Amino acid sequence: MLSVALFVVGIHSVNAQSILSEEQQEQLVKNVSDFMYDLNLSERDKPAFRDIISDFFVGLIALRATDFSMDTNKKVIKTLVKGRDARVKDLISREQYKVYKNRVKERKAGLKDFMKQQK
Repeated sequence: MLSVALFVVGIHSVNAQSILSEEQQEQLVKNVSDFMYDLNLSERDKPAFRDIISDFFVGLIALRATDFSMDTNKKVIKTLVKGRDARVKDLISREQYKVYKNRVKERKAGLKDFMKQQK
């Protein structure tokens, strides 16, 4: 558990741009823009939402660069997801949060299908 705490503290020191290809960065920006459109975010909320999503992806990218065990990776991902979801929940309305959770659920199902195809 100490390694999880140390990891979470250190995730902001990783430069995500050096890990993602330009194509991956463009796709990520498009996905976030589409997500914000689906949520119908106000102009005031868009920068905060981008920051939340950016922090989450920096954490995932930093995790990718480690050699943690699979169990530790799962714990770190759960911590990142809980943090992201709590921050989003505080930012948006109940109705927007329902849309958010449905979209997250869809992306998670898509990721599971993708991982099955990779095996």
